[in-house]
Amino acid sequence: MKSVAKSIGIVTFIMLLSRSLSMLSSSFYASKFGTTIGMEIYSFALQVPLIIFTSLGTALVTVIIPIFAGYLTTGEKDRAFKFVDKVITITIVFTLALSFLCVLATPLITLLIPKFRSQDYGLTVFALRVMFPIMIFYAMNYIFQGILQSFGKFNMPAVVSIPSSVIVILYSLLLSKSFGVRGLIIATFIGLTTQALILIPPIFKTEYRYHPSLVFKDADIITAAKLVPPVLLGTSAYSINMLFNNVFASRFERNTVFMMNWVQNLVLYAILAFVYSVTAVVFPKFTQLAAKKDMEGFKTTLIKILSSIAYILIPCTAGFIAVRFQLIELLIKWGKIQQNDVNFAAQLMALYCIGIIGFGVKEVVDRAFYSLKDTLKPAINGIIMMAINITVSLILSRFIGVYGIPLAYSVSSLSGSIILMFLIRKKIGTLGLKNLMLNVTKIVCSSLLMFAVVISSNMLIKRFNFGFFLLDRTIKLIIPVTIGCAIYFLLTYLFRVEEANDTLDKIRTKFFTKKAA
Repeated sequence: MKSVAKSIGIVTFIMLLSRSLSMLSSSFYASKFGTTIGMEIYSFALQVPLIIFTSLGTALVTVIIPIFAGYLTTGEKDRAFKFVDKVITITIVFTLALSFLCVLATPLITLLIPKFRSQDYGLTVFALRVMFPIMIFYAMNYIFQGILQSFGKFNMPAVVSIPSSVIVILYSLLLSKSFGVRGLIIATFIGLTTQALILIPPIFKTEYRYHPSLVFKDADIITAAKLVPPVLLGTSAYSINMLFNNVFASRFERNTVFMMNWVQNLVLYAILAFVYSVTAVVFPKFTQLAAKKDMEGFKTTLIKILSSIAYILIPCTAGFIAVRFQLIELLIKWGKIQQNDVNFAAQLMALYCIGIIGFGVKEVVDRAFYSLKDTLKPAINGIIMMAINITVSLILSRFIGVYGIPLAYSVSSLSGSIILMFLIRKKIGTLGLKNLMLNVTKIVCSSLLMFAVVISSNMLIKRFNFGFFLLDRTIKLIIPVTIGCAIYFLLTYLFRVEEANDTLDKIRTKFFTKKAA
């Protein structure tokens, strides 16, 4: 578990850096263009191909890693490489055809959002047609990440979004005045293509070399083809929910699509940066333990990871809600973004944060099921989550308007995680949930106390002015965050939460043992 924890730590750091740059890039173009109809269209056009292909891409990786890594583990490298050759070739052909069909169908797709057709139809068609071919690169990105992770190389897959973020930031700073939203669309397309291209050199450092092979009648391809549909149903829950949220949000009077996507990215991508770091490292581990039929090791690893997820994500929920105004003002209150936009985003953020722990638990337990070659239960759960999200959104929106959308999203996430925990326990037997729940209770209590302290510190710090507005905003965010982190760690240590003790032991070993020696 030490090597796994070290890998998770490194990948998490890289992904947090990557996500920070991504948020910085969105802050730059938001300040340049504001919450205009052009940004609404850009946001929608960026999300549609991502939504369409995220589910399929995740399904591909989920199916590829167990088969590919399994053959590598048993020494059947030739068979593993031939399998990936076929997967890459078939995927390229499929995504080329899918992109072409989507480009042709663009006028029909715009029917989903009448507001865009009536206010700037030309920009909507242009944006969608530029963005749809990015699905080809999304596909390669997912497959290349799966190959590298199977070889135990996790760092480069975590880096993929850094170059694309840099490209968008440079465009926003240097060229946005000259080329506007259309230029931003093209810059984003160029940036997203790099996410797949930068993984080619690290793949060349492995033993694998690609050879085109368009063979459908192959035992491994047939096995993968049978596994993909149920996995696709399971992984599509978030994507379809996001598509519904975008379309439904566009029905409200104010420009909500851009801000809702921005907040989703801020909350979900920041949190999922950690979660995906964990699942990227742990999924091959789950697969190996399942292949060896080491169920005790499998259970121990699962409980340890769920406990670690809770230790990070529960205080993140409390922390994000406590400092949401300061965080959003620092990130996005520039240029054309006004205080009413900040207030709107802050309320959305609080509601999305409620479901944070559900996102994390679902991703981990999904991977546990996939490693056991059980794709049906996550698929059923995904359908249930979609039904909950849509139903609750429609009900809540009648009472609280657009705010019902993020709240329903969180409700569906929490519901899905609870259902999966029940199903995995039924699948593999007792998990020692009593100890996990005791740990979680301590974490929740520590997080609530931390929340109270952070809110109090916010009220106190608000009275002071630290000069230059950028410095003032930064200090008013950093101080409560630092206090909150210190209080949380101290409380969890006093409550004897295992993760706090492990962290302190590592600090002692790294810094004090060497000095003593």
